[in-house]
Amino acid sequence: MKRNEKILFCILSLLNRIVLFFPIHKNRITFVSLESTELESDLKQIHDQLGSAYDIKKVLIAYKKKTLINNFKYMLNTFIQLYYINTSKVVLISDNNYVISNFKREGVTVIQVWHAAGAIKKFGNCLERNYRIQNYDYVLACSPYWIKPYSEAFGVREDQVKVIGLPRIDHLYDVEFKQQAIHSLTKKYSQIINKKVILYAPTFRGNIYKGFRKLDFDYEEIINQLGDDYVILYKYHPLIVDNDTFDNPNIIDVTKEELYELFMISDMLISDYSSIIFDYSILQKKMIFYVPDLKEYQQTVGQFVDYSTMPGAICRTRDNLVYCILNENNKKTDEFSHLYFQYCDQLNTIRITKWIDELMKEAN
Repeated sequence: MKRNEKILFCILSLLNRIVLFFPIHKNRITFVSLESTELESDLKQIHDQLGSAYDIKKVLIAYKKKTLINNFKYMLNTFIQLYYINTSKVVLISDNNYVISNFKREGVTVIQVWHAAGAIKKFGNCLERNYRIQNYDYVLACSPYWIKPYSEAFGVREDQVKVIGLPRIDHLYDVEFKQQAIHSLTKKYSQIINKKVILYAPTFRGNIYKGFRKLDFDYEEIINQLGDDYVILYKYHPLIVDNDTFDNPNIIDVTKEELYELFMISDMLISDYSSIIFDYSILQKKMIFYVPDLKEYQQTVGQFVDYSTMPGAICRTRDNLVYCILNENNKKTDEFSHLYFQYCDQLNTIRITKWIDELMKEAN
């Protein structure tokens, strides 16, 4: 444990002794996120569906890059987390949480609403970490396939992995959401009209301890080879803070746009080890996997999924990628999506909030 972490642990240990004098509020649900200062995605959908029946608290911070000021803000935020986590009946999180793993109180139920529909790459306790992930009561999953991987990654028993779906998946079956997304984005990016739209959305390399970086991608040369009929929309992982910029009108930065809305206007997805390939498979559109570092990634990070089963061409060079964009037919993704999604409906959010209602009733 590094010096700063030892100091934080000691401070939280002292504060925790005080917090334990406060009662657990049987009607309190707290949402905790380190990704944004506002509720987003799954947490927002659950929050909105729950309505006003409960005492809802939110502890939110955007902690994406380790700097002196960000570390100080995070430390202050952990003090707030400590109080609200340990005075709530139910706590919902979407990323791993230091306070819960080290200071969760008996009587508090923690639900991990993981920010992905699955995981190609290994993560959590399966990799070297500064602290062990533990003390989660439930982890939400979209398929029984994830029971064993999530059990290992989150430090829970297999029966604590709740195969109930994720709220975000509801959008992929929502016709109105699709129509609104197409209308909004084609109006904003009129240059994509009558073009073949490629969405390039890779995951990050590295980690929060060593820093995050992106894979090199030769946008200019690729679009030159593809010709004017194509546009590339690129969206980087939220943990990548430095974006590329291009003068070419057929290469468009859409990093700030909603991912699922981009799904709707795209004709194909190029990705790598990102979990978004599971979500995208539901749409039955063409996918290509650009992984020049596949061998290295498999040896250093490891994978929960056999990469040879990906529902699309696996490319390791730029020229091969261009060839597959132009020539490779779409591999059917129905078997792939059925393996990783148990519920193919628009009821995930309702199913989850009804279950949370049951947990809250048990408390009272």
